[in-house]
Amino acid sequence: MEVLEEFIRTGGAPNVSDAHTINGQPGDLYPFSKSETFKLLVDQNKTYLLRIVNAAMNTIFFYSIANHNLTVVGVDGRYTKPVTIDYMIISPGETINALLITNQQVGQYYMAARAYSSTPLIPFDNTTSTAMVEYKNIGNNFTPFSSTPPLPTFLIIMTQMHLSLSLIALKA
Repeated sequence: MEVLEEFIRTGGAPNVSDAHTINGQPGDLYPFSKSETFKLLVDQNKTYLLRIVNAAMNTIFFYSIANHNLTVVGVDGRYTKPVTIDYMIISPGETINALLITNQQVGQYYMAARAYSSTPLIPFDNTTSTAMVEYKNIGNNFTPFSSTPPLPTFLIIMTQMHLSLSLIALKA
């Protein structure tokens, strides 16, 4: 609320955030939150339904999980025809239901979120937030932390339009 009140009071742009979060934590790329990074514990060769919500006030995000695809099956409470993607774009207030199939080697894989901006003229937080998908029963023989998944640069207008139009077409 303070950000909104400041915006209304000054008539200027909202303050740029200090960090974005996944499940309330910015992730281990931020030293102060490294020990609190969210971990999603999963079993190998299972399918999980993720409900991804963009609770940001004014930021569109790219979101991905390293070495995993997501199958979008619903948007904003409506089922869609399934579409498999390697990353998604999610707008403020939007919810996306996606299936995660844990078919990789036992290990730890980054989830990552980064802001999308349609113009470089408006300041925004261009940092990456992380969380972890961790396979249970890792033992001593496992894939160590993956690198962060590749996400488009913040100014990918055609990618955003393509994915948005794909999902709109699937709703019909």
